[in-house]
Amino acid sequence: MLDKRKISAIVLGASFFSGAAALIYEVVWSRAMSLVLGSTVYALSTMLATFMAGLAVGGFIGGRLGDRMDPVKALGLCEIGIGIGGIASIPIIHALPELYARMYQSLHLNPPLFFTVQIALCALVMFWPALLMGATFPLVTKSITGELSEVGRKIGIAYGTNTLGAVFGSLSAGFFLIPTLGIKGATFLPAGINVILGIVLLLTARSGLRPAIGIFTLFLAVAAWSAETKERTTLVNFYTANRGSSWAELPLVQSPFLESARVFHEENASGSVRAFRMPDGNLMLQVGGKIEGTLQPDIANTRLLAYLPLAAHTEPQKALIIGLGAGITVAAAKGHVPVTDLVEINPAVVRAVAHHGKKGLLDGVKVIVNDARQFLTMNDVRYDVISSEPSYPTESEVASLFSSEYYRIAAGRLNEGGVYCQWLPYYVLANDDVTMMIKTFATAFKHVMLWKVPESLDLIMLGRNIPFERGEGEIRERVHRMAGEDLDFVLSRTPEQVAELVKDGRIPINTDDRPILEFLLARNFLMGDIARIERDENH
Repeated sequence: MLDKRKISAIVLGASFFSGAAALIYEVVWSRAMSLVLGSTVYALSTMLATFMAGLAVGGFIGGRLGDRMDPVKALGLCEIGIGIGGIASIPIIHALPELYARMYQSLHLNPPLFFTVQIALCALVMFWPALLMGATFPLVTKSITGELSEVGRKIGIAYGTNTLGAVFGSLSAGFFLIPTLGIKGATFLPAGINVILGIVLLLTARSGLRPAIGIFTLFLAVAAWSAETKERTTLVNFYTANRGSSWAELPLVQSPFLESARVFHEENASGSVRAFRMPDGNLMLQVGGKIEGTLQPDIANTRLLAYLPLAAHTEPQKALIIGLGAGITVAAAKGHVPVTDLVEINPAVVRAVAHHGKKGLLDGVKVIVNDARQFLTMNDVRYDVISSEPSYPTESEVASLFSSEYYRIAAGRLNEGGVYCQWLPYYVLANDDVTMMIKTFATAFKHVMLWKVPESLDLIMLGRNIPFERGEGEIRERVHRMAGEDLDFVLSRTPEQVAELVKDGRIPINTDDRPILEFLLARNFLMGDIARIERDENH
């Protein structure tokens, strides 16, 4: 029979590994669900709130449970339940795209109800395991505490041990488990840990081998079922659900050809990257749930992101492209400027394009794997042209490339007469949103042109701090000469019109402290056509 000290040591050891497993789950679930729900503040808050709610409810239940039965045995049962719930979350995650699409199509025009149901989706994945995780802490403290005089010290030891395990788990999940094992493998590992801990604790509580064998058999059955479920290759998520009015009307994002068309898949600390070879031969990327590569309607826009600033400059010698995407902008730029640099935050995007993009695309291009803002802040390098088409600014790391503070940093990295080029997704922006971004851009650049690409409904802002020598006609002529064909684009606002527009003191500015665009864009993605309807009504 084990004495109290040995039982306490076993329980504390279990608490450490249980804490590690809990944070592995939390990181893995957040990563997996963000590919469907998005990485907006709203989505991340929903996931975190659901997880914490489970812990809170579990804490109340665990306290009562520990007073009514052997706390070591109860702790063992909780650990096994966590493991089974963790494994069962895999097929639920695989079913999320269709569940999310149907929820979006029914509820997206009612945001309060939409977010309520989104919490329910998160709960399907994590609430049951999180509840059992919350129950473990009062059970641990009950198991190791003998006398009232040692309650404070023992609770501190239990809390510290569990938290150290959580630190270990969160670091191992992000830096090692997800990149090496993937989402499914990184879920199986903590589930196995939980079940092993549970069996050890049941044996410690002298519950006998028969229950342990039965529970382990149940776990293996659930694990086998989860392992057999296959993830359907689909691009349906927060960013694409508004492309059809029903699940059946999402042919691009849930087409069966995507499975055979996938040529690249990598998980790393910067995000999940998948590459697909489209029927027209172009490469399409999905990074962190967002479609980053180039579909046919977007090709003109991505080429113009190179041609327009180069055509507006008198004699460009060095250009910087922010964001690789499928490489169309880089390919367009490198043929018309002697030196082309590229800054891309996700190394997997570079690998995907290098191996599966146009042959020789990155030859002669200096590739900098870094955050664009950090690169421009920390390096005193100057360019004649900087062209930026990062991802949708629906989370902080991208939204920071659309603030007035960032634009001032970028302006400081341009040579005299340099041109900064900024893409805006007009198709998910209302008129007031666009006006805000024009004024934000103008805080760093005295002279601003606004161009529109009708086919893709993209906007392109050009900014510089001396007047543009070339007018609309000459810029259009130079662009057509570079492209070798007539691209469809129009001048929407002249520098004089922009200067008059930004005088309105009622127009807000998008700043680091108040990242208005980040929240507006998340709202517009949710509301779908509402932004376009508003724009049409005003024009």
